[in-house]
Parts: sequence; structure tokens; C-alpha cells
Amino acid sequence: MSSRLGKLTARLPKSCLPIDGRITMLERNLQILEQCGFESTVVVTGHAESVIEDFLKHRVSSMHIETLSNSEFATMNNIYTCYLVRDILDDSTLIMNSDLVISKRIVQLAVDRMKVSEKSFMMVDDHNQVDEESMKVYVNTNGIVTRVNKSLDIEESAGEYIGILRLSKTDIVEFVKSTEEILRNGGTDMYYEDAIDRATDKLAVYCVSTDGVLWTEIDTLSDYNVAIQIANDLRSEIMT
Repeated sequence: MSSRLGKLTARLPKSCLPIDGRITMLERNLQILEQCGFESTVVVTGHAESVIEDFLKHRVSSMHIETLSNSEFATMNNIYTCYLVRDILDDSTLIMNSDLVISKRIVQLAVDRMKVSEKSFMMVDDHNQVDEESMKVYVNTNGIVTRVNKSLDIEESAGEYIGILRLSKTDIVEFVKSTEEILRNGGTDMYYEDAIDRATDKLAVYCVSTDGVLWTEIDTLSDYNVAIQIANDLRSEIMT
């Protein structure tokens, strides 16, 4: 649930905000996943989940789409969302935040990487300036992420993690252990990125550049207005 968007999300999940005419973020991202060859998707629902359920019930899709209800959305951060899907994660899974408006080229970059490598990676914007709110990353000389956290130093950061992640089979095990430990210790307000941050000594998550391609996430009304413009600029990408 997004309190920073006020009345816009009082009765809607953030992902169901219209972003390009009547097309919502959810619809736009599902179209991108379909066009990039994904055969199935799991959508984790929470606030106003009936809106998503009703939308998907009437949507014609080339993918198999399931929903998984997060009944604790009001008290748990997205670390719990990832914990809920722990049993269905595999190395063909692409974890994708729901509040993204992105170029299809970014997902295609991720898909191309998955085809040639079994290694874990996260998509990182290493072209634009990061700020205090950015989910910043540190990367070693081998291109492996050593830290991922909003609190990291801006000048030392290699860029911003945008919310698209692939984990290898072995790294999934360590990631789940890290999420379980954080939740067991009461860290219900933490991000799933914190689980990665605390386990980087056991993981090998590589940094994959977005190549400066357009994207944004939506947290505020200002973000929403930017996202509408980006969706408009990228409309031709997903038109069929």
C-alpha cells in the first residue's frame, strides 16, 4: 500500500494506476513480460487485491498468470512478499517490482542475460545520478554486488538497483535463509534488498547495466507524473 500517493491509491493497488490512457502499470508490465517470452507470472497481491483479481479474471493472456495473496501487506514490507514466494523461486524466475514503468529493452536485457548465464544478477542504472532515496549498490572489480542499501554513500555508489532481480539456484537458498533470519528477528519493515545486503558474503549477484534506457519507479505524485511521460515516450515499444 502506498500512503505517499494519497487518494490515488485509497481504493487501488499502486500497480493499477493508469499510466498510458487506460493502460495500467500492471497491464503494461504484463505485456512486456509476454512480449519478452515469459510463459508464466505470479502476481503477489495485497492492498485492494480484488481489483487485481477482477482485472486478471477478464484479461486475455498468452501467459499463465496466478495470484498469491499477502494478507500482511499493511504491517510487512516487501521482504515478506519475497518470503511468500520462496517455494516457487527458481533460476528461471525474474523478480520484478510492481511499481516500475520501464522500457521493454530492460527486460530484454535481463532475458538475454538469463539465456547465456546461470549466475545471479540485478539490473542497475549506472547512467543517471543517484540520490538519498535511491537503492544504491557497491560493486567490486569483478562486477559483483557487495552492498545494496539506500543508506550507501552516493559518491561511492555504482548506480541504482531498479527492482529487477534474477537469482541462481544456490543463491536462492541463501537469499531465503537471509529473509527468514530477518523476519525471525522482527525485521518486518525491511526490504528484500536488505536480505541480499546481509548475505553478500554468501551470494554472487552480478551488476547488469540498464544501458541508460528509460525507466522509473513510482513512490510519489511527482514520480507518477514522470512515469506517465515515460510511458507515453515508450508507447511504440509495446504496441502490437
